[in-house]
Amino acid sequence: MQTVSELKECAITDTPLVIFDCALPNGDTEHWCTHGITVGGTSYAARVLEHSAFDIQTASDQGVDGSPTITLLLADADSHFSEIEQSTGFRGATITVSFIFYDLPNNAPLTDAAVVFQGICNPPDQIKEATLRVTATNRMSLQRVYLPEIRIQRLCP
Repeated sequence: MQTVSELKECAITDTPLVIFDCALPNGDTEHWCTHGITVGGTSYAARVLEHSAFDIQTASDQGVDGSPTITLLLADADSHFSEIEQSTGFRGATITVSFIFYDLPNNAPLTDAAVVFQGICNPPDQIKEATLRVTATNRMSLQRVYLPEIRIQRLCP
C-alpha cells in the first residue's frame, strides 16, 4: 500500500476522501464520510454534506499551525443525529479527521489514513429538518486551556 505522500505526486490519482471518526461522551463511536465506504473493517456512513477540513491557518494567534476549528454539515433527514444530541449530546465528543485516497469502483482504500485534525466537539450550532451543523475545536488550541483554576497566593492551599 502506497503512502499519501507518494500517491499525491502521481499525475492521475483516485478519489481523495476525508473520513471522520467521532467518539461520543458516552463511549459510542460514529464514523462518517462523504461517500459510503469501508476502511480497515470500519464502515463509514455517507452523512457528510459539507466540511471545512481544508481551511488551514498557519502561525495563528492560538499557537496552532493547521485548522483551529472544523465545521461539519451532517445529513439528518432521518433524525439520527438529533437523537444522539437528545440522548448524549455532541459536546465533549472527540473527533479525528483523516485523509485517504480511495478506489471507489473497487471499494478499496489505496493508502493508510493520515490524521489531519483531532479536536473536541461543541454543541450543534444549527439543527434543521434535514441537517445538523457541528463544530470542533483543535485539541491543541490554547483557547481551551483554563489556567489557573484557583488563585495563586503566598499561602497557597
